[in-house]
Amino acid sequence: MRPVRLKDLSQTEITRIKQRAAGESGPVNERTEQIMEAVRTRGDAAIRELTLQLDKVDLASFEVSEAELQEAYDTADPAFLDALRQAIANITAFHQTHIQQEETHVWTVEGVELWRVWRPIERVGLYVPGGRAPLPSSLLMTAVPASIAGCPEIIVCSPPTREGKISPSIAAAAALLNLPNMRLFKIGGAQAIAAMAYGTASVPKAYKIFGAGNPYVTAAKVLSFSRGLVSIDMPAGPSEVLIIADSKADPAFAAADFLSQAEHADDSSAVLLTDSPELADAVAREVAKQLPLLSTADRASNSLERFGLIAVVDNLDEAIEFANDYAPEHLELCTENFEELLPKMRNAGTVFLGNYTPEPSGDYVSGLNHVLPTGSNTKMFGPLSVESFGKKMQVQKMNKEGLAAIRRSAEVMADTEGLPAHKRAISIRFEE
Repeated sequence: MRPVRLKDLSQTEITRIKQRAAGESGPVNERTEQIMEAVRTRGDAAIRELTLQLDKVDLASFEVSEAELQEAYDTADPAFLDALRQAIANITAFHQTHIQQEETHVWTVEGVELWRVWRPIERVGLYVPGGRAPLPSSLLMTAVPASIAGCPEIIVCSPPTREGKISPSIAAAAALLNLPNMRLFKIGGAQAIAAMAYGTASVPKAYKIFGAGNPYVTAAKVLSFSRGLVSIDMPAGPSEVLIIADSKADPAFAAADFLSQAEHADDSSAVLLTDSPELADAVAREVAKQLPLLSTADRASNSLERFGLIAVVDNLDEAIEFANDYAPEHLELCTENFEELLPKMRNAGTVFLGNYTPEPSGDYVSGLNHVLPTGSNTKMFGPLSVESFGKKMQVQKMNKEGLAAIRRSAEVMADTEGLPAHKRAISIRFEE
């Protein structure tokens, strides 16, 4: 990669960088609609055909058996199981702080009492990416907060392997979680989202769907929500990082973090902005040095060619302005004055501060959630949390004196809106 000055880029090039893979979504949306319609009309039969076509395996049954989970656990590397245990402990510790258990009661006038109560969503659907790079960490990031929230039913979909099983690492993670209310299904892609959105003979319909995936998964989630089938957590698609660095940043560290996102897939994005031309050149050299050492070099190289950028800015305020519009999933502030920059950032999924807070630490074990909005959606969505798995119900209690205190205003509002039955429902309570 060759660094450029940000101001030297054309508006067309800047738009392409900011749009990421979303600028190429036309064919994806069309194919996703076809898959959704097939599952809606033909259920399990369509899923079986799509699984054979896309995953190259013919499944007699979609649900993962207890025996398969136990086998994966028994054959897993003990070091991997220990890593899962630490991740589960840290994710649990952080996410347990998300829900305020105490209800706040408010008396707007004497005799009018209002409050809210928490209720978990009864049945949630979790999507866990598999395929070339299975992500057991994504199961932890969704199932742990769902469990803390108290969701009675948890449905998990993840792509099958060519052997007709769920990824062993994901199965081992599920076995370790040992949630009795969680069922796993060997279904991937848009067809998995359709199954959870519509429900089939095998897969129960979910009320809300969570988790990141490829562009087809994201498109299916958005389409399911737009049709009123389910709620979704957020549009969470191809991974991305934006790094803001100054001359004090370590170029080897920055390049490693840059590549850690580029290696996810051909449509991942990685951007580095710095006010130091020397650092930009050093990072570019480090990327060229480190890239060939990766087993994922081809994927990383393709994504950098499409959506990678190392750019020099006049000052860090210019970098912050670009970053707030780019609205990254992951933002690293590798600067000496990151405490001063953080209050200026409005749009990011997770912010990583300083040279020893690499993005992958949050992907796995620190305890933060790695299911984050992508494609500039951090402008309106936040990270996945326990609150995402529940909802608040409003509760109101009044006595006659309280109703009398607001009666006149309510009746005037009903008259103004032309709703006589509304007015009558209040006034009838005061008739002798």
